[in-house]
Amino acid sequence: MDATILVIEEDLDLSKLFYYMLQTEGYDVAVTHAWQSAQEVFIHGEPDLIIFDWALTNTDGYLWIDELRTAPETEHIPVLFVCGDPPSRGVSRRLDQAGIPVIEKPFDVSQFREYVAGMLEPRERMAGV
Repeated sequence: MDATILVIEEDLDLSKLFYYMLQTEGYDVAVTHAWQSAQEVFIHGEPDLIIFDWALTNTDGYLWIDELRTAPETEHIPVLFVCGDPPSRGVSRRLDQAGIPVIEKPFDVSQFREYVAGMLEPRERMAGV
């Protein structure tokens, strides 16, 4: 698998878990702890999937996602939100409409792996993999 996954997670232990879990699945993984540094990852190439902490200290994750979704060059990148507290009903509805799944912490590792594989599968088929 040559898919690149960008993980944006403030919790150091959880970011390490994501890194090792995804790396053992064969993915290239870039981990950042803030959305500002995540933007630097795009300089080196576009990720195939973004796994995003819902509520970062310096911003709400969905604000940056709105920015990604409105830019033609990034609107197609799939996003998976991971959160400790579920979003409000209105925000949850907006995420559903945008096709952005939310996994609540603590999460089932096998369910997480299924989400990731399912979100990457259509892109791999499009690329002829």
